[in-house]
Order: sequence, then C-alpha cells, then structure tokens
Amino acid sequence: MYRLPEKKSKRPASWKQLAPSCSRPECTTSGLSGVFHRHSGYWLNEQQWFCSADCLEQSLELELLHHFNLGHRSAPIRTTMPLGLMMLARGVITDLQLRDALQLQQATGDPIGACLQHMGFVSYQDIASAVATQWGCPVFPADSVQPGCSMLIPFSLAERYRMLPVHLVTQGRRLFVAFSDRVNHSALIAIEHMLGCESEACIIPEPSLFQVLEYRKRDTSGEAAVHRPGTAAETARMIRSYAHQSGSEALRLQAIDGNIWVRFLSSRSHLDLIFDTTP
Repeated sequence: MYRLPEKKSKRPASWKQLAPSCSRPECTTSGLSGVFHRHSGYWLNEQQWFCSADCLEQSLELELLHHFNLGHRSAPIRTTMPLGLMMLARGVITDLQLRDALQLQQATGDPIGACLQHMGFVSYQDIASAVATQWGCPVFPADSVQPGCSMLIPFSLAERYRMLPVHLVTQGRRLFVAFSDRVNHSALIAIEHMLGCESEACIIPEPSLFQVLEYRKRDTSGEAAVHRPGTAAETARMIRSYAHQSGSEALRLQAIDGNIWVRFLSSRSHLDLIFDTTP
C-alpha cells in the first residue's frame, strides 16, 4: 500500500507511556493499574490514552457531541472574483460569450465553467488556470501526478470533495492536494491532522482529476464508508466496535463539515472509517 511514513510520535514521555493515566477524568485507573492496562488501551490523536473500550467510548461521545452541535456545513469561502468575470477580464472570453453561458447556466444549473466549456468557448486548461488564480494556488501538471499517491486518503472523501493527492514530498512531509473547481480548506486541515504532514492546494483540469478518481475507485480496500448515525452515542459505539474488531492500538479522528473521518492504527496496517452525512 502507498503510505506516508508515520510521523514522529507526539505521545507523552516514555515514562508516562509505561504507567499511563487514563484521560477520562472519571476513571480511577492510574499508576500501577496503568502498567497492566497499557497494552490493551487506546491512544486517541497521539495525546490521549484510554485504559479500556468503555473509557474510549464515553470520551468519544463527549468529543463527537461538539461536532454534532456544529451542524453539517461550514460557511463557504468566497473568492475575489466570479469565474466568468475573471475569464472575461483576462480576455479568455468575450462579453457576448459570457452572456450566452450565463443563460445556459440559468437553464441547466451547471457551473459557469462547465457551461463555457460545453459551448466550446474555453478549454479545461483555461478553466483550471482561472480557478487557480481565484484561489491563489498553482496549476499542477496532469502528467506529473505520482502513481499511487491517491491511496493516501479514502476514496469516499476524494470523491465527495473532488480532491486528489497528486505529489508527495517525503523528506519535507508535504502533500500536494489537487482540486478542480474550488479548494476545500476543511479537507486540507483534516488531511494534515490524519496524515501528520503539511498540505498544499493546487488545481488540476477536471478530466484529469476524474480519470484518476475512476482508477482509484477500483481499490477501496482498507476503508469503509457508512451513513453517520443520528446521535453522538451511536457513533461512538460504532467506533468502539471497529477499534476492537480491527485490533487497533491507536485512533485518529477529524471532522470535515459534519462528516467524521476515523483512522484505526495497528502495528501492521490502518483502516479508514468515514461517517457520511449524505442523506
């Protein structure tokens, strides 16, 4: 499996790992009791340790309540200039072409870039260049996409957010993530947390992104996507069950616009579980 080398551990000092104290305040396991439980407990996000599945579940429920109360969607980030006006200002299209495309958009509801391309006024490369200018990031050359790099994140997230890891700089632990129409900063933050690396946005023409996503769809091993339960308690219970079944020693958890991404880590592999909010 194509994997990013594990980041240096941010766990507490080694002596604390030998005799850890459970991070759930109500738990009394500590000192010598922690010595006996440390191999059967769970690390969460590198910093918190829980002595049992019960403590893990109860603490997860409290943390998940925060994400449930926030709602499903964060406020969209607005760019400086609409795509159509930007292409007009750059001389890529004429005022008449923009008007025709806006009429088509009103009739179909499609994005303005798709309307302009469908009418033959612009190329996908023209759209990618304008989108990159909108978001202040570079256009990534489609022929330089690293084979297998897309395996670093779950397919369900890549498909939902129309994003694609395209280049990994291992030495600097920097991952370039490509988008086709808009940059999702919540997704980038989640990738940084879950993979322990820096992420940098770039833009790639839509057909190139969809081509790799179609190829990536053939292999979804090591991941599962389920509809997010209605309550934090049910979600925490499912995470506990997956942690037990996968023999995990540690977990990482991050929310993206209401969707929950959990990575279960063991000494030999990892499993990604996505709680999707799609109706």
